Amino acid sequence: MPRQLSEGDGVRTGFNAQVRVELRGGSVLEASGNSSFTIEADNDGQTSVAASLGFLRLTALASGGRAVTVRSPVCLAKVRGERAALSVVVSGGGNVVLEVDSGLVGVEDIRGRQMLLNAGRRIEVDLAGLREPTPVPTPAQRRAQDFMSSMRRELGFELGREADFAAAAKESRREEHRLGRVLTDLDGRRVRVEEFVVRPSADRLALVVLNGRADGLSFYSWDGVFDRALPRDLAPVFSGLAASRDAPTDWTLLSYSATRSNGVASLVERASGGHQVDVNSNGDPSDDVAAVFDAERDVYRATGGPVYKTVFDRWGLYADGTLRRGWTGSNLQSYLDAVPSTTHDPLSGAALAAALPGTVVNTTFPDAASARRSRLESYGDGTSVGVEDFGLEFAGGVAGRGAWGGSSSGDGLHRAMLDWGFEQRVTFNGRTIRLTMPARDFLVTGQLP
Repeated sequence: MPRQLSEGDGVRTGFNAQVRVELRGGSVLEASGNSSFTIEADNDGQTSVAASLGFLRLTALASGGRAVTVRSPVCLAKVRGERAALSVVVSGGGNVVLEVDSGLVGVEDIRGRQMLLNAGRRIEVDLAGLREPTPVPTPAQRRAQDFMSSMRRELGFELGREADFAAAAKESRREEHRLGRVLTDLDGRRVRVEEFVVRPSADRLALVVLNGRADGLSFYSWDGVFDRALPRDLAPVFSGLAASRDAPTDWTLLSYSATRSNGVASLVERASGGHQVDVNSNGDPSDDVAAVFDAERDVYRATGGPVYKTVFDRWGLYADGTLRRGWTGSNLQSYLDAVPSTTHDPLSGAALAAALPGTVVNTTFPDAASARRSRLESYGDGTSVGVEDFGLEFAGGVAGRGAWGGSSSGDGLHRAMLDWGFEQRVTFNGRTIRLTMPARDFLVTGQLP
């Protein structure tokens, strides 16, 4: 049943609730669940709403000189002109994200700085004041931001509270306990690093690493689906992810998705059709394995016999959602038998708008004095994806080349990476994703060639 609201009345919505308020002059205010606001003024000459928490959307009519404003803990938004549509998200601590869908809106922070926002613009405001406006995110970008918001909420929970997470937390945080939660990146800046494991279902496992910097959040996530339910103790599962000595692991990885993102750009690897293959006996000497990484002790153990790795029949690399390269096969025993993707998506089978260009991959050590490895994928259409790995001094800055010893590939290089701080930079489409984290997280999930 509709309820009459007066000036000074406040509204707080419950979980999954929604409210619609019809204001004077034809303006309409909508709020989603877990939101709180107050009608400060709603008379013939002025409409003013105070937003204190959650998501609010205002479709404003300001004809005839009517003033329509939304006040938040850190800023004031005022409609300019006769019509405007805007949304305001107020998070814990009062930080605000304001987006303008139509019209013109003036924004003033608590320090008196003012700015005009046109339709399609977005701005963040906190106690330090207005930040630089950016375009309203696309649906794909918004989904990534929603994921990051959920990751922020996850940081507020204690993994150790549940027995199911205890073993997973121990495995994923071993390096974190040794290095601490705050690392120093390549530029000497402090980075908040959080690592945790999520188990969305009995047969699924996700490893997530978050980087919190002053200029934003970035993350690495690896999400795998297995052929059977996983045990409470995940140590043997992690140990066999990259490779297994002598015999297949008890759990076969059927598919995975590995994501590197800064909330705007994303580089994603997807694979399916996983099955275990003895790569030392498959007739392809190029994929033979002489040593297997022991994730429990962070050492490489030599093997003179069978080594089982998961081979995937379908694989694709996507930059900002666009397929860059991939392959397909049927019960592949070696990737030499895989068929490169050209006109169809390797995972979905959907036809591509244009045939994929050719790919050239080069791996180099561009600086003889520094622990730095560069891998560049160049495509026939003039684009590229670059991945750089750095060994870090723990006080900041890149380590000397001697930190990685004389090895330039394989187990020797990987083992040296474990003993130093590590940062990976991924560059494509004019954007860079920075991940400061233990190298072992990439090694355990098989994401460090």
